Parts: sequence; C-alpha cells; structure tokens
Amino acid sequence: MKLTSIRMTNVRRFVDPVEITGIGPGLNLLSAPNEQGKSTIFDALHALFFKDAKSWDKEVRALAPHAGGDPEIEVELTHQGSHFRIAKSFTKSAGKGTARIWREGGLLHQADAAEAWLRDLIAPPRDGPVGMLWLRQGLTDFADAKDTLEARRDLMSSLSGEVEAVTGGQQIERLRRRLRSDLDRMVTSRGTRKGGPLAEVEGRVAALSEQRDALAGQVADLRQLLDQRHLLRREQAELAAPEETTARQSRLNQAETALAAAERHREKCEQARRALDLAVLQRDGQAARIETQAERLADHARATTALTQAAERRDSTAEQAAQAAQELKEAESRAGQARESVAQARKSVAAALRSEAAEQAQLRRTELSERLAQFDALQARLAKDRQQAGQGVDADALVRLEDLAQAVTLAQHARTASAAALSVRYLPGNTTTLRLNGETFDEGDEIALPDGGELEVPGLATVTLHPARSEAAGAVSEAETALATALDQLEFETLAQARAAHQARLAATARLKEGEATQRALASEGREALVAAIAALPGDADPQPPCDPLPDRTTLEAALAEAEAGQTQAEADLAKARIEEGAAQQSAHGALAEAKAAEADLDRATQALGETEAATTELAALRAEMPALDQTVAEARAEDARLIAAAPDLEQARAACQRARSVVEASQTRLQDLARDLAVLDARISAHASHAVEEELAEVTDQLAVAEARQKALQFEVATLRRLDQALEAAQAGAQAQYLGPLMAELTPLLRRLWPEAEVQVDADSVLPSQLARGAAEEQLTQLSGGTQEQLALMVRLAFARLLAKSGQGIPVILDDALVYTDDARIEALFDALTLQANDLQILVFSCRQKSFRDLGGTSLAIRPADDRG
Repeated sequence: MKLTSIRMTNVRRFVDPVEITGIGPGLNLLSAPNEQGKSTIFDALHALFFKDAKSWDKEVRALAPHAGGDPEIEVELTHQGSHFRIAKSFTKSAGKGTARIWREGGLLHQADAAEAWLRDLIAPPRDGPVGMLWLRQGLTDFADAKDTLEARRDLMSSLSGEVEAVTGGQQIERLRRRLRSDLDRMVTSRGTRKGGPLAEVEGRVAALSEQRDALAGQVADLRQLLDQRHLLRREQAELAAPEETTARQSRLNQAETALAAAERHREKCEQARRALDLAVLQRDGQAARIETQAERLADHARATTALTQAAERRDSTAEQAAQAAQELKEAESRAGQARESVAQARKSVAAALRSEAAEQAQLRRTELSERLAQFDALQARLAKDRQQAGQGVDADALVRLEDLAQAVTLAQHARTASAAALSVRYLPGNTTTLRLNGETFDEGDEIALPDGGELEVPGLATVTLHPARSEAAGAVSEAETALATALDQLEFETLAQARAAHQARLAATARLKEGEATQRALASEGREALVAAIAALPGDADPQPPCDPLPDRTTLEAALAEAEAGQTQAEADLAKARIEEGAAQQSAHGALAEAKAAEADLDRATQALGETEAATTELAALRAEMPALDQTVAEARAEDARLIAAAPDLEQARAACQRARSVVEASQTRLQDLARDLAVLDARISAHASHAVEEELAEVTDQLAVAEARQKALQFEVATLRRLDQALEAAQAGAQAQYLGPLMAELTPLLRRLWPEAEVQVDADSVLPSQLARGAAEEQLTQLSGGTQEQLALMVRLAFARLLAKSGQGIPVILDDALVYTDDARIEALFDALTLQANDLQILVFSCRQKSFRDLGGTSLAIRPADDRG
C-alpha cells in the first residue's frame, strides 16, 4: 500500500478543503513551521484507517474544528497494482458517519463493507502498525497505550509466511481470544465464575446432593426412630431414680466443702507471701541506705583530703610566686644600674674620641679618601661578577639534572642486571681465543651485554649479539630522553657542561659576595655616606676647642666593654627572672583554681552528707538494725515455706467440685433434653409414617445423575479449552523465537549506520528492544539519552516496515517530528538510512525543522487549498 494524495475538510484548523498531492513511492518530506497542521494530518490519517465512520469518541471529536462541522478525510493510494480512493466523514449524530471506497474510479464498498475492507487492508487488528510504524511527535519508546503487547503479537503474526504457517497468524490470535472468552464465561483465575453455566450446574448438583442425602437420612432414620425412643426412655428412668439423684447431690456437697477449705488455705499462703515480700523490701531498702551513707562518708573524706593537699600546693606556689616577684624586682634594679653605667662609659669614650678627632682629622681624611678610591675600583669589577652570577645553572636546576642522570644510571644498572651475560670455557687443547667487541675474551670472564656486541671467532665467523627487547631497555631510553630534554631546555649538550656552568656561577657568586663584603667594610653605609664623612671632617684651619685631659682611650673602652658585659648579664638575669616569675604566677593560679575546685567538691559532699558525726552515728544505727531485719526475713520465709508445704491441691479440689457440679447439672440438662428429644421423636415418627419418603428419594436420585453428567461435561470442556490455549501459546512462542531472526537481520544493518559495532537485544515476549551494546558498553534502553532513544525507535520501526513489505503487507512509514533530539552529525546518517530504505518503502516525514531537513532529499510535499468536490 502506498499513498498518493491526502485531502481534508473541517479537520481542526483546515475548515476549507486542503490537499497534499504528488506523494511519491519512496521518501517524501513535508517541512513547515510549527502549528501549520502536520500533526493534524497524522491524526487524520489515523482516524481514516483505524476509526469506524460511526464513531464519535474522544479522538474523533478532537478533529472537529472550533467553528463546528463534520470532519471529512480522503486519501488516494495504490495497492496490489490497483488505484483506490478512500473517503470517510465523521459526525456527532450517532451512526451517521459515512465510509466509501472506489477502485479505478468505480464505487467498490461503502458503510460496513468499506470498514471491513479497511480492516483487511491493515491486517493487524486494533490500531494495527500505527504504534510501531507511525511515529508520533515526541514519542521515543514503545509503551504507548495503542501499542499493547497483544497488538504487537498480532502485528508480528502477520509479518512472515513462516510464522503464519506455524501459528495460524491472526487466526490463532482470534482463536485464543475466543478460547479465553469461553473460559471466562465459566471460570476465573481463582475458580468457578459466579453466575456462569458451570457455577449454575455445580449449584444444582450440590442442591440435589443435599436433598438426596436428606431423604436418604430420613429413610434411615425411620428405621431407627423406634429403637432410639426405647433407649431414650430407659435412660430417662435411670437418671430420674431417687437414689441416683441423692448420691449426685452428696458428692457435690463434699466437693464444695473441700474447695472452700483449700481456698482459705490459699489466702493464708498469699498473706504469708506478702509478709515475706514486705520484710525483704524493708531489709533491701535498709541495705541501700547503708551503702548510700557509706559512699557519702567516703566522698566527704576524699574531698577533705583533696582540699588539704590543694591548699598546701596553693600556699606553696603563692610563696614561690612572691619570691619570684621580689627577684624580678631586684633584677630590674640591677639592669637599670647596668644601663646607667654603660651610658656613662659611652659618654667618656665619646669625649675621648672627640679629643682624638681633631688630631687625626687629616689622617682620617686620607684614610677615607683611600677607601673611597678602593670602593670605586671595586664597583666596576662587581658589575661583571654580578652579571656572571646571574648566568649559568642554578642549584635547583643542577639537582634536577643530577636526579635525571641518576635515573639514567639506575635504569642502565637495571638493564645490565636483567640483560643476558656471556661467558666462555675453552676446551682442552684449544688454541683459538675469542674476541668480544675487539678485545680478547678470557676464560672465566662473565660479561653482561645490555647493548649486544660482536663475538669474533678467528678464522670462522663474527657473531653479532643483539640485545633483547625488555621493559628495562625502555626505561633506559625514557630516562635518557628525559635527561636530554632537560639539558636541551638549559641549552647544554652534556651534563659536564652544565656542571661547569654551575661551578662558574658559584665562583662568580663567591667573588661577588667577597667584593660586596669588601665594599661594606670600606663603606658600611654606602658611598654617599663615605663622601659625606669626608666632607664632614674639619679643615686644617678649624680651631680645636680646649678640653680637660682625658684618661687613655683604651682604658675608657675597656671600662665601656666591662659595663656592657655587666649590662648583658643583668639583662639576661632580668629575662630569666621574668620567665621564672611568669611560671611561678601560672603555677600559683593553677594551684588556686585546683583549691577552689576542691572546696566546691567538699561543699557538695558536705551538702549531701550533712554533719559528719551525725552521719557516722546514723550509719552505725542503720547497720545495727540489719540483724533484726534479717531475722524477720528468715521467719517470714520459714512461715511461707510451712504454709506451702501444708497446702491442699487447690486445682484438684476445684476440678473435683467442678466435676461434681457438672454431673448434677448434666443430669438435669440431660433429663430436659431427653424429654424434648422424645417429643421430637414422637413427632418425626408420626411424620415419616404419613409421607412417602422412599418414592421421593428415588426421583431426586435420577435428577442428580443428569446434573452430574452435565457438570462433568462442562468440567471436561474447561480442561480442554485450557489445554488447547496452552498448546497454542507454546506454538506461538516458538514462532516468535523464529521471528526474531528476520527482525534482527533487518535491524542490525540499520543500527550500524549510526554505531558501527552496535548490537541490540530484543525481548522475545514483548518483541521490543531492551538493551543496546556499543563496543564493550551495554546500556538499558531507559539509560540512553533522548536522542539515542528516538534514533533507536526509528531504526526498529524501519525494520518492522521492511518485514511487513516483504510479507506483501507494506504500510507507509509516517514520522511526525520524530527526530527532535538528534544532533547534526547523526541526523546526516539517519537521512542516508531513510533514503536507502525509501527504495523499498514509502516514507512520509513531517518536520518543523526546515533548515535541518533541507538536505534530506526525496519528494517535497506541501499543503495547498483544494477545490471542494461537493
């Protein structure tokens, strides 16, 4: 079947007639913006093929325009070499819709005949392949309500001639539905269906059986009633005898007396038990009070001892803190005196220096001038050394190079250790000496050959030894490459060059440091300070102020040094005294806090205990009362044991009393029952004697035989229907398994256009894809992205369409914006797949993505106004 044109009137927004013509046999594209009616066309086609013209359900009502009017849909198609025109109109008036079909211009069918012809055209029942081949906008799965499991099985059963032959195709599905319908009339999954024929016959059998049993019982009863009445009258006479009545009453009185005595003794036992429980409770309470009081006294004693110890530590640390504070004060005094002595000594030295300054001004100017000249001479050399000290390899870079070289060495050692080794043992009388790499190979030598070598046998051959490929060789290569890369980055060819550059840098750095140290020695405050010092010296004509004779400067400097040493010692003593005073204060604070905590503990213990002497007296009194309490407990326990030992068996007395009472009561009840039973027997004997029960029993027995035969026939029918349904299901399941092969043969090439190594797993029961494998990754269908799901959905539907086409039941594949999540790269591959499948299938693509679908190709369709044909 292939569509050639579509025409609609009064379908949603298309109130006036519109048509789509020129639909080709292969790939067709209707590309238009949103809300231009593409989904309306899809729904209209669905209604035409799968909705009865007399229907006015929710989906059909949704086709009617807001302005009102009856939807009219018409298509032209080719099928089995003939041209057909199909037209349907729907109306809300019940049963007024029309369906007509023309073939080659002549009216072929209308009304119900037209609907039947359409059902045969779309072979699968219900919604047919629409859920499988007509992909609605936004649908990426197969769980649409219109695509139930039964519909998929119907679709599958019509795809292959082989499946048709094995399972009966749609006929077997209809047969199974008929079987299940017949079964449902008689049984459910839980048993017989209420109101069904089987339930009705079972009820009649049960009623007749009950009636037969009742009549049979009446016949049997009639034969026993007289004997039974005789026995009952004899039993009545025995029970009513005066001597038997008196004996029963006497036994009851004796049992009641014994039971009363046993219950009184039980009360005494309970009183003794309560007295014992009270004595034990009093004794245990006294013991608990003794334990609590003893613990309080112990806590009080511990708290008192802890407070005494804490007070001693508090007083001791307070004395130490006071002593440390006094020592700190004395150290501060000594430090102040030492500072004053140093200041005075410095003044004396300064005065001596000033007196010498006048005499040595010229010498000083000469010295400073020479230092300035030396300073300037060093400046040029230091600039060169500073430049050299900034070049070469620094220590970090050299360490990295050394590490890389060490890695090379270690890798070489590892390669040598794992390499093959060669040794030789010459035979006796041999005169030939082997040579390895040009050198004599002596006996006893063992030489490792990580890089191979050449073994020369004079006069015979030269044997080349090739190194084996190993991980160690690769490690050597990697280490050597890393070292070479690091040297290249530093612009050196060898590690020796880098080391030499590093040594040159170190030498320049040493010279620089030495020169800078010399400069600092010449001018510790810089050249400007040296120039300023020269300028600040007094000139030759400056007058020298008169001064008193000063002691020798050496003596003054020695006194200053002695004063400074004294100050240093005093400052050290002061620092030590401060540390010791701080530690003593910290210890004193800690001891004070500990003492306060101990006082708080003692207060809590005192509050819990009260006055200590009174508490001790109370504890002694409590302990003195314990023997009397123990004696009371022992006496109560002895009395309890004595009463228990002497107690009669209450349960036995109660049982004996109960039995004696029941005998009396049973005798009275039995006499009453006998009187009643005898009256009933008399009535039944009279009734049986007046009715023909034997004749009625024979009639009911005949009716029951007929009902049981009908019941067995229906039960046999149910069993047969179930067995037949199971056999048909098994046959169909086998056919389904055979069907999956052709389906996978069609589906796999389509999938591999998108994913070269893709494999899809299809569930045999649901006939749907369940898992997608790409390479080593296996993913459930629900775990795939939206784009991948819609691509897989399209591929599966194309595979179904190919199978239908091969079975002679080809149906157009209709896609309504079915590729909304697909990226540009994969959509190109899907376009190629659609183009390839269009060689065998008719495919209609509706899309709002006008730009993206320009490259799809195929026949371009458009919605155009149409002339109303009336």
